[in-house]
Amino acid sequence: MTLTTDLSRIPTHWPNRQFSQSMKLSGINWHFQLSRHENSEAKSILFIHGTGASTHSWVNIFNHLKANYTVLAVDLPGHGFSRCTQKSQLHIDEISKQLKLLLDNLEIPSPNIIVGHSAGTNCALSLSLLLAKPPEVIIGFNPSLVSPPSSLLFFLGPLINPLMTSGLTASFLAASIPKTNMINKLLDSTNSILSKQQREPYRYLFKEQSHIYGSMNFMAASDIPLLLTKSALIQTQFVFVVGKQDQWVKQSALMPILDKYFPEATNYLEEGGHLLPEVSTNRSIEIIEKTIQQLAT
Repeated sequence: MTLTTDLSRIPTHWPNRQFSQSMKLSGINWHFQLSRHENSEAKSILFIHGTGASTHSWVNIFNHLKANYTVLAVDLPGHGFSRCTQKSQLHIDEISKQLKLLLDNLEIPSPNIIVGHSAGTNCALSLSLLLAKPPEVIIGFNPSLVSPPSSLLFFLGPLINPLMTSGLTASFLAASIPKTNMINKLLDSTNSILSKQQREPYRYLFKEQSHIYGSMNFMAASDIPLLLTKSALIQTQFVFVVGKQDQWVKQSALMPILDKYFPEATNYLEEGGHLLPEVSTNRSIEIIEKTIQQLAT
């Protein structure tokens, strides 16, 4: 383990950079943002972003909740500023193993609450299967527990076939994307209304070959049916927040899956698209805080 304050790869303007830290473990150079509460008895919250995102997805929620909790947001391997050396490290099972190792080294071996967005929820489920003590609750915003709709596959499909998940292709895209309107189109396809300021981190990240390569391979490596079957072993509470206008994870396809595999879960149907935590920040905070408060009752 190497804990370092070398944040040279993190731009000075990056959201919440003051909480950024770096740690090298098993070939992964992690970037994460951590705010430890002064009360050692305070609950801990782990935030896991979705495909193509990073710690910036949680910036406002992180800043609000750090007043009462220990909060940790990570860049998954190959995303944001977390660097890895092997393609195998981008598979959700391996990511979960390495994330557990990171938590152990940060002395947060069993977060009380895990909050995931999109494929980050899938990662939360996979991680929970490895923890000695499961989280008290998993909160999933627009969990990617169904296959993307055909319209999205038409747009993204070429990026996740074996040819396109190569480093050479990622390098080509990193050079090409800034010259096109692709990022705006991709963000618009989520049916989420993002401001220019909210779009800027995505623009920055998708200029990086490592981020594109990590995002494409993370998408390609997912085995949703197997994960759903395994999730029956997780002894915890589940809360799912579903955007009614989400075009990436459609309500009509997702709800039958949640009803079948998580019949005891609490489900919220909210107005909004795929990027709910970024767009509907206040409502997301309200749901998280309400959920935590109910843990004590």
